Amino acid sequence: MLLSRSIERFFVFLELEKAAAKNTIDAYESDLRLLLAFTGDMEIVELSPDHIRNWMEQMIEAGYARASMARKLIAVHAFLRFCVHEQWICEDFAEGIFLPKPQQRLPETLNLQEIEAIFAVPDQNTPEGLRDYAMLELIYSSGLRISEACNLEIQNLNLEEHFIRVEGKGSKERSIPLGARSIDALRRYLIQARPLLMKKTTGSALFLSRRGGPISRKTFWAKLKDYASGAGVMKNTKPHMLRHSFATHLLEHGADLRVIQEMLGHANIATTEIYTHVDQQRLLQQYERFHPRVHLDIDD
Repeated sequence: MLLSRSIERFFVFLELEKAAAKNTIDAYESDLRLLLAFTGDMEIVELSPDHIRNWMEQMIEAGYARASMARKLIAVHAFLRFCVHEQWICEDFAEGIFLPKPQQRLPETLNLQEIEAIFAVPDQNTPEGLRDYAMLELIYSSGLRISEACNLEIQNLNLEEHFIRVEGKGSKERSIPLGARSIDALRRYLIQARPLLMKKTTGSALFLSRRGGPISRKTFWAKLKDYASGAGVMKNTKPHMLRHSFATHLLEHGADLRVIQEMLGHANIATTEIYTHVDQQRLLQQYERFHPRVHLDIDD
């Protein structure tokens, strides 16, 4: 069987038998398409460890981040295990391929002044501006992933109880509190803006595009970049920075790490602990900036 055909069969398996999340399937597809482009469409039995190693070496030379390479190797592992199960190959030979441990990178955040500056840019006299402002407030207020915000439906909201129900990674559902500002922004969007964005084919999606369908991640990302530019924020602003800022600001103001973990939907507390490093870094910067004796020279 050709490599391309076996990859297509793998995607069908993920979707129909494993019921994998769309984001997972999309990520695996992107990674395995890159492998296919590198190796060419050979017979699956001809694929060897050297092909995978050479592909990894090419990515190192191209400057790929180690975390990105590790994710691609995970996709290859999953694919080869499927091929073994289907008896197209004898073993998952990617098991013996070593990849250096990814270096931990601290998430980049926005400070409160930058948040306020960005949130002041959307024109709330327009339906799209009200929608964008409501999305900004919601993501920062509740720490949502951009995919979670774009996939929300009206029935996920409980404005009276100040909660929102979200389906996160692995189809795991969680309830997250809503802040007063996000509640106000959502109410104004629902009353003043969403009816104007609706079309005959509009379903129950909460945040609508100009065509009346669910807004895409790409569209919101582009909007956020424009708002950050308009606010004079020099950082390469991405939607995930709002989520990182949510967690970091909660931690700075004394929130319990376990509570932050629950609201972010992290399965492992170790994932959430990275925000303690962000807070420690901030404390060190403040200490070095303001302590009166830090920069004094000591004479013998």
